[in-house]
Amino acid sequence: MADPDRPIAWANFLAGVWGRRFPVDVRTIALEYSTRYPDPIKTVRPADIESFEGALCPLPKSGKWAILYNPAIASPGRINFTLAHELGHYLCHRGRSPGGFECGEADMLGLAGNEPLRLIEQEADAFASYLLMPIDDYREQVGRNVMSLDLLNHSADRYGVSRTAAAIKWLDFTPECAALVVATNGFVLWGWRSRNAKRRRIFYDKGMALPPASVAAQPARMLGEAGVLHPPGVWHPRSEVREMAIFADNYEMTISLLLFGDEDWRVGLEES
Repeated sequence: MADPDRPIAWANFLAGVWGRRFPVDVRTIALEYSTRYPDPIKTVRPADIESFEGALCPLPKSGKWAILYNPAIASPGRINFTLAHELGHYLCHRGRSPGGFECGEADMLGLAGNEPLRLIEQEADAFASYLLMPIDDYREQVGRNVMSLDLLNHSADRYGVSRTAAAIKWLDFTPECAALVVATNGFVLWGWRSRNAKRRRIFYDKGMALPPASVAAQPARMLGEAGVLHPPGVWHPRSEVREMAIFADNYEMTISLLLFGDEDWRVGLEES
């Protein structure tokens, strides 16, 4: 049987081989499955190098490979996604780059480098996303439920990923108009949008100041699982927006999941 030729096909194939066991054991898959090739992955280990989150490196003289990750990453979910991302590089891209890959946070999000490099990083992300969070299983978990912090936490725990990765996965398949905004010290670092949000041309530029009335700009504010419903003029000039905010790193970093414009979201929400 020929190997799959696309990242998502690879992820679906491996998910089928290993079955529905979550979280996915990326380390075992990498070490065991790669033995069918003459240049297998010999080791998966931490490397104390601050300049990257993860790397796929050729091992001198042995003709084998190593997957490395930064042990300073505090989130086990981020480490798990990093390992899957580098496995995606091994399966899909090692023939294009004999020197391997070193991936920082922007690379992991497909936001850095020139267009060919961004495409390669986006493919590694797609592989990781579909390996760790198979789309059919994720849809079963979400069902018809309204997205909430509790549901997001459940997804992150089930798949062994960060809440950011779980939110991005949901944004990639939801029909809702929604976006993710990550900020630090009150300014936007990057954002992610659902297809519906892209159609409505909703975006938040890097360096934009957080809206003063947003939950993200008020770290001491308490909120429930459903978030806070903002009137038009806070996150969007003409639409109500439900904001669910996650605070990390002593409140220096915020992650806001934004849902736009559905009147049904009024029920049970705190008014801003």
